[in-house]
Amino acid sequence: MSETFVKRTTLIVEDAARSIAFYRDVLGMTLYYDQPMSVGGKIIPAGEPGAKVRLGIMEGNHKALAKIGLLEWTDPPLEKPKAPYRKRMGIGDIVVVTETPDIDGLFERLMDSPDCHIHCPPHDWGVPTPDGKGRIDLTTLSFFDPDGIFFEVNQKRNAPNIDTFGIRRTTLIVRDIQASVDFYTKVMGMEMWYDQTMTIGGQVLPAGEPGAKVRVAILKGADAAVGMFGLMAFLDPPVESPPLVQRPLAIRDPIFVAHADDVNAVHARMKDSAARIHCPPSDDTVTAADGSTLKLTTMSFFDPDGFFFEINTRQVVTS
Repeated sequence: MSETFVKRTTLIVEDAARSIAFYRDVLGMTLYYDQPMSVGGKIIPAGEPGAKVRLGIMEGNHKALAKIGLLEWTDPPLEKPKAPYRKRMGIGDIVVVTETPDIDGLFERLMDSPDCHIHCPPHDWGVPTPDGKGRIDLTTLSFFDPDGIFFEVNQKRNAPNIDTFGIRRTTLIVRDIQASVDFYTKVMGMEMWYDQTMTIGGQVLPAGEPGAKVRVAILKGADAAVGMFGLMAFLDPPVESPPLVQRPLAIRDPIFVAHADDVNAVHARMKDSAARIHCPPSDDTVTAADGSTLKLTTMSFFDPDGFFFEINTRQVVTS
């Protein structure tokens, strides 16, 4: 298992109630946690200090990993986006890659939902196996959720599927994939699971040109099937690289919540990297969903492509 792994992808949403209903009733996820709270403004660069938020956490096929967080600033609310979300993607965007045993049933529910935009109906294709010697045959659909977060849903045709809808990984579209691989393996302490180049047809992912050559690297999580972390770059032809802009987080931004065996060690390695540390390690106590008291050592940072992370080392104080 990697020294560091992503526990959940939290999405800053406009309306948590709407998003919870979509993830529960359409995607089939379970509401694991739903609480109001106040945020101090130290760890997460968004909103005002002391703002009230609502956090819903959705669970798929795994009890501890591969969750989706839905975070709404309720008082005062965050500024609503001034424009509809883009239907084309590029560097700085994420792809939430999921799996289902019933892609036809999910497609019917998506068709009936007014809260999403279907980009690609079920489409047959395939990707190389991790060793590059075989092929995984897939039926895939893709859509944008109520806030414009892009999802790819797969059902394997020549291998077993997980038993219910689950998050396989979140993939980041990055500028320099080798630099990103080096950062996540050498600084974050993550382990490589998959690293292949392939050609994509342009049907599933609204990015790049049809027939573009891409490199996909997948880093291990704490489970052999779900909760992994992906990196993708367009090699030939490349896609436009927008400038990195330092700004507060906003609606539609992701927050990657990760576990580290030793946050302080990650912080020490990160000081000389291309990442931008927002909050150095600090200690706090929190109440977990099961009522236990946890001591958390937490830091937060923006990775070399501007993606925001909160990393925790946790210790149970009382149970």
